[in-house]
Amino acid sequence: MNDQTGKIVRLGVLFRGVALTGLLTGLTACASSMSSISPFSPPPADPSSPVAAQANAAAKASKHAKTPRFVDIPPIPTDVRPDVEFKKAVGAEKVAGDKLRRDTAPSTWTLSDTEGYAFKARKLGKAPPADIPTDADRAATEAFAKAARDRATAPPSKPQ
Repeated sequence: MNDQTGKIVRLGVLFRGVALTGLLTGLTACASSMSSISPFSPPPADPSSPVAAQANAAAKASKHAKTPRFVDIPPIPTDVRPDVEFKKAVGAEKVAGDKLRRDTAPSTWTLSDTEGYAFKARKLGKAPPADIPTDADRAATEAFAKAARDRATAPPSKPQ
């Protein structure tokens, strides 16, 4: 059984040759059937389309457009920092991030002098005295409510 490996190799070479021949034949058939269509020109517009004339005009105009040349490629910018400086900047950001994580890790700080902080906050944020409504304020509110009720009319009732 082990002495028949030569047959398998010969069959593999034969199969590869047949497959390659079939592939080349298929590509040749495709190329010959599409010889009138160029991949570099736009396809024709559908004549039943309402914008066919405009599409064809745009396609014709694009054929005569100026194609870019290698000379038109702008020069490499000189105001960009080199790769080494980018690497240094990234390293500095990583170091700063690591330091921030170390400084704000759990159990790295404690609260102290909370009463002093609260005293300063109360001193800075003096709350306005609570305005207790007087009898005049209550009378003005009641007068406003009475005037609103007098102006209000009930919606018309539905006929039954």
